[in-house]
Amino acid sequence: MKRLALTALALTLSGCADKTPDDTAVEDGPLALEPGAAGAMDSLGDRVAVDLAEAGTYWVVLMSQAPDQSTTFGYGSEASAARRVDPTSPLPAVERHDARPMLTPAVGDTRTFRVHNGSTAVTVTGEVIATSDQVVVWRDTTTANPLGDLDMTRVMEVVDAYGQIVLPRERAIFGEESDVDGGGTMDVLLSYTVNQTGAAAYVSGCDIGVGDCGTWGNGAEIMYMGIPEDDGHGSTNGIVETFAHEHNHLVYDFHKYALNGQEDLSENVYVTEGMSALAQDLTGYNNGNQYVWAAAIDMQAMYGYQSSTHGISINDVFRGSGRYDAERDGPLRGAAYLFLRYMFEQAGGMTVTDGGTPVDEGGIAWLHDWFSVPELGPDAVLATTGRSLEEVGLDAYTALLLTGRGLPTDPAHTFQPRFDDPLTGYAYGVDPFANIHGWLQLTGVPIQPLADADGALRAGGVEYLEVVLDAPGRIEIPVAAEAMAVGRVVRAE
Repeated sequence: MKRLALTALALTLSGCADKTPDDTAVEDGPLALEPGAAGAMDSLGDRVAVDLAEAGTYWVVLMSQAPDQSTTFGYGSEASAARRVDPTSPLPAVERHDARPMLTPAVGDTRTFRVHNGSTAVTVTGEVIATSDQVVVWRDTTTANPLGDLDMTRVMEVVDAYGQIVLPRERAIFGEESDVDGGGTMDVLLSYTVNQTGAAAYVSGCDIGVGDCGTWGNGAEIMYMGIPEDDGHGSTNGIVETFAHEHNHLVYDFHKYALNGQEDLSENVYVTEGMSALAQDLTGYNNGNQYVWAAAIDMQAMYGYQSSTHGISINDVFRGSGRYDAERDGPLRGAAYLFLRYMFEQAGGMTVTDGGTPVDEGGIAWLHDWFSVPELGPDAVLATTGRSLEEVGLDAYTALLLTGRGLPTDPAHTFQPRFDDPLTGYAYGVDPFANIHGWLQLTGVPIQPLADADGALRAGGVEYLEVVLDAPGRIEIPVAAEAMAVGRVVRAE
């Protein structure tokens, strides 16, 4: 791989620098950095630059602060190129669901549910087949089930883990779900209509009165679960992880929208998907979720250029109320999770006792703040951290670069070490160098030698660039002025 060697004289820059409190900076001379240390680059409108006091290998974290969505700007030799808008293919919105409440149901009781079968709305009858203090299980007796008899042992394994592990942890970490029917339990409807939608499970905010629902809404806290298949997919733990994800949507709808009296508002879908991915992690089921956040780090060898940091942006996951982006869905889900996980950890994170009880170290309090404040997206970042989305984004991007490299690093520029959950065995958190079940070995974020860089920077996105200085010198990178670029330089060696 070709590297760019620079030998320019070290000059003091006169531009005004964009610096965060953790950056190393000097007022009257070139910047001297130890390996692992980071410093601010000067933002000069159409370029970022820094003078460095020593030879060495440096990484540049080049970030756009432009508030656009799905816009790409040129940098380096492409700096003067016209900005390019990436085509997106929004997925169709999924219609929500409905019905009527019943209090304290017992085995054998029935009621109707209004559901969707992937093509149209239908009314089905549900019969109670199991109850516990936490969960009531209903079976759809209307829809034909071509998969045969229910494996009740497997169903109850899912329901037990949901009630005994996921629910207590979700409630402690994120907050209580609503109780619109007064029953004090979560309902699970087993129905082949869920299989027909292509989902393993889902929830609907319309069931608790959130969203533009019309006459939809079943008037209860309901998890809709598909019939488990015996094809190697949809393992018990996989379904429980899905339940953790979907349950968090219901808690978010209740706290963020219903309790704040803003039931008809909508947020960027990737904020809620990222938060539900965080719920998978923090309830101890950070398994399938690993493949999602890996796509936001680097899976481009398997799935293409977009499945890496090249395809992510703080804007596309926090700004506006946009729907799903079919081209970048995985990376954007992963990116939202990574940014939220970063803020959770910077607030202090949590620990877990040997018995599996979450203990707040500051991160749970931050989540409670996020769920309770009425602000959405970038405003919620500011309201709960006191920092702008752009400031948090630059630090999170830096943490993705430096985590796992064995360099002495500012705590603001790294993710916390992973540890295993005592109940599920899965590891909490993020490692850009993780080996995921022997199937995927991550090797960190993609770093491009500056001389070979692709010259494409997403609005709100990041590029990681490597520069080798053979002598003290200046790093200067032209960037389209519309990108509103900032840079951070890190001493690699």
